[in-house]
Amino acid sequence: MITKKLVLAGVVAAALLGGGAAVLDQIAPAGITPPSAGTGHSSADSSLPHPSGTGAGGTTGAGDGTESTSAEASPSEGAPSEAAASDPAGRRVLEVLPPASAAPTGLPMPSPPAALIRTPLPAPASAQGKVVEGFPVHVVTFPERTVLVSTSVSSGDRTLQVTADGISELSAAQITGHFQQSLLALGFQSEAVTSGDGQQSVRLSRGTDTVTVAITTTGTGSTRFTLLGTLHA
Repeated sequence: MITKKLVLAGVVAAALLGGGAAVLDQIAPAGITPPSAGTGHSSADSSLPHPSGTGAGGTTGAGDGTESTSAEASPSEGAPSEAAASDPAGRRVLEVLPPASAAPTGLPMPSPPAALIRTPLPAPASAQGKVVEGFPVHVVTFPERTVLVSTSVSSGDRTLQVTADGISELSAAQITGHFQQSLLALGFQSEAVTSGDGQQSVRLSRGTDTVTVAITTTGTGSTRFTLLGTLHA
């Protein structure tokens, strides 16, 4: 008897539970799907943001972030350098310095001295016992107590040639000293010249101008000199 009562109570409880479930299904709003059994995740879980900042797809967002980061980290990759940018072929352009000028060797040539005579030059002429007309007495002077035997001038191509022959009571050294002193004052330089027996010679030069004097001693003890000069206008 007791067993029948327990079975009947179980049947009534099952009927009540079934009726309550049917009522709940009718009350639930349309469009809401109840969670299905057997799924490990709910719909609420899928709506939560992924910790890495990506969606449910995962790899697409992560790939975009990686590419942009690497591009910012290495901006110099693929960019031409300054040397390559200046050369279309990408070669390094080297600056070529101009060749250094050669150092001057030796001293510069001195400028020629000013002319001691001027044009027009005198016509060729000669004189006995005196100074001929046109003789350059401002360049060539004679010692004191000199007796002139002859003098002459001849010109051509801006060149004047003069000669003189004289006798003096002065010694050979005094006559040589006179010509050296007077011509050195005009810028001439003196040098000894080899001569024959019993003859002394001195040569004085100034650029292309020259004066040569040869001195000998006569039988009476006087001194005789012969002068040859070449001057340029």
